[in-house]
Parts: sequence; C-alpha cells; structure tokens
Amino acid sequence: MEGQNDQTDLKVKKIAVAVIIVFHLVGLLGFLIPVAQPYFMRLVPFHLLLMFAVIVFSYNGDIKRLLLFVSGVFLCGFLVEVLGIHTGKIFGSYYYGDTLGYKIAAVPLLMGVNWVILIFSIGQMMKTLKIRNSILASALGAICLVTFDFFLEPVAMKFDYWHWDWHTIPLQNYIAWFIVSVILLKFYYALGLKQQKYIGISMFVAQFIFFVVLYMTTRTNIFA
Repeated sequence: MEGQNDQTDLKVKKIAVAVIIVFHLVGLLGFLIPVAQPYFMRLVPFHLLLMFAVIVFSYNGDIKRLLLFVSGVFLCGFLVEVLGIHTGKIFGSYYYGDTLGYKIAAVPLLMGVNWVILIFSIGQMMKTLKIRNSILASALGAICLVTFDFFLEPVAMKFDYWHWDWHTIPLQNYIAWFIVSVILLKFYYALGLKQQKYIGISMFVAQFIFFVVLYMTTRTNIFA
C-alpha cells in the first residue's frame, strides 16, 4: 500500500512539474510575440493562481503547516507591499499597474500569492543543498531572490506589473528584497515543511529562465 502511495505521489509530482514547465514556456512565447503580448498580460493573474494551486495540491506533507506558511507569507508579503507603496521607505517609490489584477490599498492581492510562490520554491530549492544552518540557508536563498529580482524589475515595468518613479530602480529595493526574503525564509524553515521532490527547483528555475529571457529581449530590443 505504501509503495502504491509513493508511486501515486511521484505521478502527481511529475504532472505538477510538467504543468510548471509547459505553462511557463507557453507564457514566454506569448510574451515574446508582440501581437500576443496584450492577451498574455491579461492571463498573468490566472498563471500565478495556477502556480499557487500546483504548490498546494501537490504538497504531501502536514497540510496545517502548509496553510500556516501560506497565510503567514501571504499576509506579511502583502502588508510589506502596502507599507512600501504608501511610504516609499521600504523598497523605494513605486506604484502598481493593471497587469496583476485586483488591488486593495493600491496593491494587487496577487502580490501576496507571488511572495508565497517565491519563498516556497526557493526554500524547497535550498533544502536540496542540505545546509543545516537555517540562517545561512535563508541568506543564500535571499541572494538568489535578489538576483531573480534584478532580471524581473525591467520586465515588470515593461509589462505594467509595477513602475518606479523616475523609471529608476533604487538600490534600496534590492536591500529590502534581501531583508524581507531572509525573514520569510527563516519562517519557512521554522515550520519544517516537507521536502517536495522536483517542485521547488522546477518552479524557481522556470520563473528565473522566463524573466531572464524577457530581460535580455528588453535590453536588446529584439522584440517590440
């Protein structure tokens, strides 16, 4: 019986990884084709919700811990964005466009979902390195997320995710990303979420490649 459960779980993981790869690939192609860009921009909220669903429904550990993680990271991530928007003292001065959908207090609700996806995926990826010191693992994970954000920012401005005042990305943004990421990753490690084979690595690598490719095309103007 246990062997059958393991096989079922492996099949679920393979399907989840396939969904992650296929939808990121299709989305990337859609964003690279100028005529298709407006249509794919409208699908961004649904894409984020799908990736969130993949994480939740493929998880085979203690669901109460997962729900605590999701609710904690969602609330913290969303509230820090609200404070950031209205004070300009966390990330810098910026505002959100329409691509990420419905807003509360000028911040898309999906920003909380986005923080959940990023922290879960990088936390899972760091666990594969088997670093025993959670502070060190959290710091390394935060560095990965800051690197990810470096490629994300110009793409986000181009596709109306958010915009920086004076079109300049401040150093303050990357410092804040690091600090917030360390805190949320430490929370992730404190909960002891079960390792999910392939899911975290697939999610982070797919997102990273997605934004690196779009970053390169934005910089080189290969596509309009």
